[in-house]
This record gives sequence, C-alpha cells and structure tokens, in this order.
Amino acid sequence: MSEISFKYAVSGDILENYIKGIYKPRTVWERAFLLLKTKGVDIYSPGKHKGKCTSSYVVLKNTGTVGFEGSNQIGSQTLDVIVYCPRSNYSDIEPYTVQVESFLGELKGYIRPTGNITPVILDDSVNGYTQTIEYQTFQRLRR
Repeated sequence: MSEISFKYAVSGDILENYIKGIYKPRTVWERAFLLLKTKGVDIYSPGKHKGKCTSSYVVLKNTGTVGFEGSNQIGSQTLDVIVYCPRSNYSDIEPYTVQVESFLGELKGYIRPTGNITPVILDDSVNGYTQTIEYQTFQRLRR
C-alpha cells in the first residue's frame, strides 16, 4: 500500500478495522503507528507534517534493519519516535514524551525501548522542541 493510500485508509477503514481487531498490521512500523493513532496521538510518517509546530505531534520513522554478527537470518529493526512540542511549551515535551512511551509500552511483545533518547533540542525549521526515542524489534531478515 502506498504512503498516500495508507494515509487515507488510516483515517477510515484500516484504523476502524484495527480498533475492531479485524485488521492485522503488516509491519512493526504500522503496528506502532496505528496504536498511537488510536490513542489520539497526532502522528505522521517522515516528511508528511506541514508547517510550524503549533501543537504536539509525533513522527514515526523506520531507521533500518541490521543483521546480527555471524547470522544472515536474524537481526533487529529500529524505529525512531520523534516527539515535537511548540517552542512556547518547553515544559510540555517531557510529559508528552512519557505519555507516548507509556502508549508504546502496550507493544512490549513487539518492540522494546533501547534506552537511547536524544536530548531535547530546538528545531528552528518547525519552531518547536524535539526529542527522539529509539525502539527495537528482533526479526527474521528478509531474503
């Protein structure tokens, strides 16, 4: 499914069917995206949010898969959860990040936090603060 069709489907059938337990996500990224969407998080795939940061939102990014040394069958995939808060609300970024982490805790059978969390930085391009939390999943490598 293309990014555009997934975007429109998430607002309709796929999201509704996911909530009902009918739709099974195809990827770990999609599972995390749909979970956060059902929790009311304003979430985007990379490059889809437009304009300045006027309210808190999240960008979910698949950052790749790495094979384990000595194995061509098993590896790990990482996801970056990039949290944004408006420049005027620095004090909101930590509670918002904790809330997003709490929601993602429901996926502990699929992903786990790596412990890598970037410092909060000001992103002038969106006029907001940002922080990235890294998650990891173990998986069979595609061949």
